[in-house]
Amino acid sequence: MTTAAPAPEQVRTSAVRRLARAVLTFAVRARRERGGDWGEALLAEFAETHGDWEAVRWAASGLRAVWHERRRRARQLPRRIRIARRVALVMVLGVLAGLVTNRFVLSVGYVASGSMEPTYLIGQRYLELKAFYSIGRGDIVVLRPGGGYALRVKRVIGLPGDTITCRDGQVWLNGARLDEPYRFDDGVAEDARTDCTEVKVPPGHLYLLGDHRIISQDSRQDGPYPREAVIARVLTEVWPLHRS
Repeated sequence: MTTAAPAPEQVRTSAVRRLARAVLTFAVRARRERGGDWGEALLAEFAETHGDWEAVRWAASGLRAVWHERRRRARQLPRRIRIARRVALVMVLGVLAGLVTNRFVLSVGYVASGSMEPTYLIGQRYLELKAFYSIGRGDIVVLRPGGGYALRVKRVIGLPGDTITCRDGQVWLNGARLDEPYRFDDGVAEDARTDCTEVKVPPGHLYLLGDHRIISQDSRQDGPYPREAVIARVLTEVWPLHRS
C-alpha cells in the first residue's frame, strides 16, 4: 500500500511562513469567515510559494492588494457613509494626537503653592513645554525632586559651573549681585531665611530658587538639583489671562 505524499504546505511550515500566512489571513478576513474574492485567491495560492523569502514577498504583495480592494469597496459606499467614516477617523486621530501632545510635548500645569509669587499665584494655570526645550538662567521650570510625585515650580538661577551665594537678602552670581525684579517684596529682604551657603553648581545640575524666598523650598535647602529632575519649562500663564 502506497502512502500519499504530504502536501507542499505541510512540508514547508517554518515559523516565518506561518507568520506570513497568519498576517495575510488576518488582512484578508479580519473577523469574517471569508474575505473578498481577490484576497481569498491570494490566500489559496500562498501554498504554491517556495521558501521563507518568497512567502514573505507574497504576503506583502497580498497586503497591498487587500488595501486596494478595500479602498475600491469603500468608494462604492453611499456618500454620507464615506463622509461619516472620514469624520470619525479625523476625530479619533485628533483625540490620539491631543493625548500624545499633552503627555509628551505640551500640557497645562497648576500652581499649588505661593513659592513663585508674585510671578505665579496659587491656583494659576500655566503652559509647560515637555520636549525640545533648552534651559537658561531666568527660565522657570517644573521639577520632580527625588523622583516623587510632588511637582515644584522654580526659577533657574545658576547653571553648571556657576558660583552662587545668598547674603543680606541678595543673590550673588559669580561674584556679582544679581538683579531680581521678579522677587516677592515682603519688606524683610535681609531675613536670615533668604541666605544660603556658597556653592559651585556641579556638572549636570541647576541651582533653582522660588521668587518668594521666605516660603520657598529650593536649592538653598536642598542644594543644586539634577538636570534630570526637571520635566518641563514654563512658557506662559494661560488662566486667568489678566490679573486684577
